Amino acid sequence: MKRIYAIIIGLALLAGSCSDFTEIDPKGKNILNRVEDLDLLLNYEYYLRIDNKQALLVNDIIPRENVPNLLTETIRTLNGIYISWDEEADRAALVDNDDTYRELYNVIGKVANPVLLNVDAASGDRTMANRLKAEALVLRGWFHYLLVNIYAKAYDPVTAATDPGIVYALETDEMDVPNEKLTVGKVYEMILADVDSALNLGSLPVTPGDMRIGLPFAYAVKAKVLMSMRNYVGAFEAAGECLALKNTIDDYHNLLQPATTFGDGQIEFIRPYLTLEEEMFESPDYLMLQIFTQDLWDAFEEGHLVKDSLLTDIRIYGTPQQAYSLCGLNVPCGYAMNTYYSPLGLTTVDMYLTQAECYIREGKVTEAMDLLNQIREKRLVNYTAITATSAEEAFGWLKRISRTENFATLKNFINLKRWNTEPAYQETLRKTIEWDVNTYDAEGNV
Repeated sequence: MKRIYAIIIGLALLAGSCSDFTEIDPKGKNILNRVEDLDLLLNYEYYLRIDNKQALLVNDIIPRENVPNLLTETIRTLNGIYISWDEEADRAALVDNDDTYRELYNVIGKVANPVLLNVDAASGDRTMANRLKAEALVLRGWFHYLLVNIYAKAYDPVTAATDPGIVYALETDEMDVPNEKLTVGKVYEMILADVDSALNLGSLPVTPGDMRIGLPFAYAVKAKVLMSMRNYVGAFEAAGECLALKNTIDDYHNLLQPATTFGDGQIEFIRPYLTLEEEMFESPDYLMLQIFTQDLWDAFEEGHLVKDSLLTDIRIYGTPQQAYSLCGLNVPCGYAMNTYYSPLGLTTVDMYLTQAECYIREGKVTEAMDLLNQIREKRLVNYTAITATSAEEAFGWLKRISRTENFATLKNFINLKRWNTEPAYQETLRKTIEWDVNTYDAEGNV
């Protein structure tokens, strides 16, 4: 049967015309000459671990390594440097593989730029082509925004034109020519140009598919970029454009169910995979074996449904035994297999926080607190509205709520860098790390 099948195929090929034969694309070559091919390219599974270096640096998440050993090590490691905030250590000599850096530039180089390079000449539906082009522009702009905020100084209008920035990778870059590192100001200029070009195409859907880019996300990216540039009027307007299209805040009261991880009947808080309405761009990772710092845990208000109902080792066993075995500290460790956050994403909540911050900067404390209370109402068991008597007090609430909303993302790192460029909002970060030290008697007993 195999021989007959091979002969039939051979005859079929011989029967075809010479022109048909010469039009066959070379085997193994990635042509990307059809709009449908480029659409598939954008079906990328965006991902970054929750326990990334930025979460460690802002004292939200603890690495799954013995922390007492990291703090007392004589030969420094990166995690030891990060957790001890050792600014004198030579980090550059230890960096050989940065997951965040690699993933962000991979997406730009392997997804966004190939689409932009090929989409105009690709055959197929032009409406779809314009949508894909807009998606790729927003994607490239957003990932460069993350990169410049992690690997360069926070934007300062006074020094942005000269502050060293990052490489802005374009689809037209030649492979054999070294990329030029641009200034922070130039990088932001190019980010805005990409996002505005995408918006001007008028082709993004209001409701995109899972892990795809839509119009609300494009406006959200613009709002975050303008916020970093201290263009608060523009940021407020862009956030408003986003919220006019998508404004749902998921009610955490509706995300409680009997525990599925161990089936023991405990009520468990969940954020199921790719199901939350407030998410605008997702890169899901789950909270299983994510270790919380005590500082972050204390930042959650009493009655917060994450603090009360997230499945942790303490809720299951009565003690932080999993965290202790992983990192040597008595802190909560997540045990939730159906609770997903998006380290690379943006949510509608980010836009409420953006507008609240703009209100505070204008002295409109009541309006800011109204927005913060809209978030709190969907998060607390026994919600009561809070008020603030000053901009300083309101900003304190903004920071606290922002931290507990964004602990599993890169946004806490970015916000802290941004706020610490302004004397009015700077804060000195402190941490206390406590652990038990066992002593032994002559017979070796603890």
